[in-house]
This record gives sequence, structure tokens and C-alpha cells, in this order.
Amino acid sequence: MHRAHRYHHPMIIYCCPDLLFASKITATANALGASHRPARNAEMLRNRLNKVDDGKLNEAVTGVVVDLGLGDDALDLVRLVKEHDAALPVVVYGSHVAADRLAQARAAGADFVMANSQFAANLPAILERLKGSEM
Repeated sequence: MHRAHRYHHPMIIYCCPDLLFASKITATANALGASHRPARNAEMLRNRLNKVDDGKLNEAVTGVVVDLGLGDDALDLVRLVKEHDAALPVVVYGSHVAADRLAQARAAGADFVMANSQFAANLPAILERLKGSEM
């Protein structure tokens, strides 16, 4: 059993059920040299935010990406992040036809809310911003 690790690199967390978007996020983060980990539910996200050692990379979180494809859970994840640290940036993306859902994400505390196409087109810049300047 290992003792707690010291983490030196910021990490981006992504909550994304869509494998196509998840693979785009992973590939782009890798290209940028940004540490990243998925969080499939609130418990995983809470553990990542609290740097609970699960035997894998789990560093200080500098940003969270949430897919509105998670439905009501997406809004709960945004609230969870903001309750943990109101200053931690949260990017939410979803279908452009779900304007009400995008507005709900903004009301839940998301810092950046955008349509899927806008998210995909700007993914490198978004992740670069989320990874912070500590790397």
C-alpha cells in the first residue's frame, strides 16, 4: 500500500458518456500534455476533486468538463464542483437544440456553456485554458 502521493501537475476531469467526445478529449489532452481523468458519476468526481488515491493518476484538479448528455446528473455534477470550489472552472456542452438545458447548466454554476459543435471546434483552446499555467 502506498502512502499519499505528492501531485505536481494540474489535472482536467471530464464527465462524458459519449465515447466519441471522450476519445476527442483524451486525444487533445494528450497532445497538449495535460493530465486528465474521467469521472463517470458523482462519487468518482468527488474523489477526484478530493484527490483520493485510487492507485491511478489523481492530481490537483484545474478544470472540469461536463457533457449535458448525462441529463439531470450533469447539473448535479456542476453543482458538486461549485460546492467543492466555486472558483474551479466548469465547461458544459450539449445539443444546441436543448437551449433550456444549456441555460439550466449556466444557472447551476457552469462558467462556460456551449453547443457540441462549438465545444468540438474549440477543444484545444478550451483544454489549454483548463489545464492552467502551472504545468
